[in-house]
Parts: sequence; structure tokens; C-alpha cells
Amino acid sequence: MSIDVHILVPFYRKYLYKTLIHYYEKLGVIFHPICDAVDIEPFENNELDWVKPLLCQPLKQGEQCYAKFNHFINSGEEIIDDDYYGFMGDDDMIEEGLPNELKKKNSDVIYISNYRGDRIPFDDGCPHPVHPIIPREPKDVAPCFIGLGEFYVKGHILKKVRFNTTKGDDDGRFAQNLLNVCDSIEFMPDWFTFGNYFQPRRHTNPAKFLKPNWELPEIIK
Repeated sequence: MSIDVHILVPFYRKYLYKTLIHYYEKLGVIFHPICDAVDIEPFENNELDWVKPLLCQPLKQGEQCYAKFNHFINSGEEIIDDDYYGFMGDDDMIEEGLPNELKKKNSDVIYISNYRGDRIPFDDGCPHPVHPIIPREPKDVAPCFIGLGEFYVKGHILKKVRFNTTKGDDDGRFAQNLLNVCDSIEFMPDWFTFGNYFQPRRHTNPAKFLKPNWELPEIIK
């Protein structure tokens, strides 16, 4: 039985709409941009069957973007038990080939690594450090040590879990909680998400790449 890989994205950055379409189309995933009424405009005339925007309520005061993932889970959208679901920021990306590797797996949750560039731009609100995050075993899964883009869950697990939504490290808390609710886990440390890939001046030096086939980001206008 074939499975699909779904990417859930709290979408805000409208200027990256064409870029995300360009990249995710090549990866062969199902893309779920989760938008409130202000941000859904680029998708209003969507005719791509692999792009499935979801209109959700605006975040409440003090809520983190993780609430949008809960909106998706609670929305009544079909969640397929054997498919994989991943969670990404709207300026993140995954390396080519990862979805095909995930389709070969059957674990309830799979953890991968995160490459976060070679420079820290301090001028746009995302001063994340640049050292790679490479989880290899359960003790590596903890708040502030793992984040969005580093875990994929089967649909039957996704139906049963929710994100906390009030702290910046709630993605790590969610990843850690998965260890307690899944019967089978797997680590793929040699596969990466690119954290803040489309953040200007973060991914700039191919000499720092961990793999020779990686490329610098391209913004599609």
C-alpha cells in the first residue's frame, strides 16, 4: 500500500507563496498551508490537487503558531492513518529525497536532523543558532534541543495528540511527548530539514554544507 507525506505549515509569509509551491511540488508531498483570513489570499484560486489550504481562526492573544496545527487536527480534515505528517515553518524546507525515504518506513514517529545555515541574521526576529541539531536516540529529544521539521508522525498518532500553544519551545515538548504515545520510533540522523532556509542571509556558504548535493535557497518571484 502506498503512503503519502503531508507537510503542515502555519502560513504567514505571502511573499514565499510561489517559492513554497516550487519546492514542495518537486518533493512530491501534500502541502497543507494553515492560514487565517488575512494570509489565505494567495491560495484562494488554488487548482493544485496536492495543495490543500485550510482556513482557521486567528491566533488568540499569547498563542504560538503551534495552535494552527491543532486547528488542522480538530478541523475535520481527513487524516489518513498510515500516511506521515510533518510540521514546518513557512521559511523552512526539507532536503530532496526525504519524502521518498519516509515512504519506505512504517514507524509511528520518525525523527530527523536540522541544518540551520552558516550565519545568524539578527535583524529580522529569528536569531536561531546555526549549529546543526542531530538527534540519534530518545535522550536527544527534549525542549530547546529539537524543533519543527524534525519529526514525522503517522496519521493514527496525529489524531490523538495536540500541541501546547503558549511557549516557544512547545514544538520540543510535542516531540518529546511523542516518545510516550508511540509504539515504534526511528531516527534518521542523516536526513535533514533546512531550518529558516528562506531567511535572508542565513544559508550563504556552500562550503559549510554537510552534503555536496545541497544547494543555496532560491526565492521564486
